[in-house]
This record gives sequence, structure tokens and C-alpha cells, in this order.
Amino acid sequence: GKEKANHDIVIVGWDDNFPKEYFTTEPEGDGAFICKNSWGEDFGEGGYFYVSYYDTIIGTVNVVYAKVGNSDNYDHIYQSDLLGWTGQLGYNSEDAYFANVYRAKSDEDLEAVGFYATGDNTKYVVYVVEDYNNTYDLENKVKVAQGNAEYSGYYTVEFNEAIALSKNQKYAIVVYVETPGSIHPVAIEYAADEKTKDVDITDGEGFISLYGEVWMDTEKEQNCNLCLKAFTNDQE
Repeated sequence: GKEKANHDIVIVGWDDNFPKEYFTTEPEGDGAFICKNSWGEDFGEGGYFYVSYYDTIIGTVNVVYAKVGNSDNYDHIYQSDLLGWTGQLGYNSEDAYFANVYRAKSDEDLEAVGFYATGDNTKYVVYVVEDYNNTYDLENKVKVAQGNAEYSGYYTVEFNEAIALSKNQKYAIVVYVETPGSIHPVAIEYAADEKTKDVDITDGEGFISLYGEVWMDTEKEQNCNLCLKAFTNDQE
């Protein structure tokens, strides 16, 4: 029908030959997605069920995972965007720089960062500032990775070489993005609607810049956090 979807499921596979006659309301052809629900093994066939290719709702609003890392892939995650991508920021330009500042909790190795490409074919360059005191230190950024995000979405970018951090060392990660056709290419967390109205902006220290020279404090001046995470492992 025309009703809006009201439940999330996971499409885990497909069967092009699944008989149309198996459905209570017979669709126009064979084939079905194999789906997993969140209601336990008592639902469907051990928690799994089939949805016809011809269903009017299935697959119209998707989140696609091309790769999912293990939950123990890093010892620590540094982040201030607990709600994730709820809005975008920029300078009416396809490109921008953005940076988050963190303090190491122990002797750790900085090994990767995570951020969103807000559009397809986003070019990115990742930098690190090992010793941060103020925004002038962002000029001392060192390139650690670069690449192209073919599709919009969340990416974890690993470094070729880990960067050693000492306990209480304040450091910054800086990312340059160029997103074709965008005027606000940087993903942010902010109070966008009723569901996100209680967002905590006090837990971040982020900055955005058009050319990477003059930086604006996003928490103080834009009331938002930047979606830019750092991943570390404990030093052995």
C-alpha cells in the first residue's frame, strides 16, 4: 500500500526464485528479499522472513553497510557527536577544513579517524597536529592519509603509520573535504528536531575553516559538534 514504513529490518540476502504463490497477497512475480527481524527466533523462520521484490515499501529508504568492523578493533574512541550526522555546515562552497581536538587518556597510538562524506565522490585529506595549544597550532598539521569516498556515508580511515601519544597530550585531527555540488560539505551534530533537542554541545572542541587558515569555534559560534572521531590503541 501507500502507508509509510514504521519498522527497521535488515536485508541479509535474496532469492530470485522464491515462489510468488507463497505470499498471502500474491505479487506479480517471483523473488524475495531475505530479511532478519529484531523480535527473536520465535518470529518467522528462526527470526528470518521473506519480503517480495514487488513490495511497495521495502528498500525505499536504506542504510547500506559495505563493511562492518569488529567491536574490539580499537581500544579507545574519541568523539563528541554521539548522535551522529544530524546536519551540515560549510561556506557555500564544495570544500572546507574541519578539526576536532582531544586529550589522550593514556599512552596510546593514534591509528585512524572516522567521519562522514556528505555526498558522493568526496575527496578527503586527513592531517594530525600532535601538540595542540590553540588554533595557531593547526598550521602545523601533518598529512597522514588521503583518498576518495565514492559514496556518501560514514568512513573509517586508517593511517599507514600510527602516531604515538602520551597521557594528557592534547592533539588535533584535521580533515579537508571536497564534495561535488555541495555548499555545506561538513557533517555536524546539532539540535535539528524534537528527537535531537537534548544534544550535548559541551563535550566537543571543534573548528571549521574555508581555507585552513582562520578557524571558527563550532561549539561557541554555531552551537554544534563536528562529526569527526579518533581511534587509538594502548601502547604495549
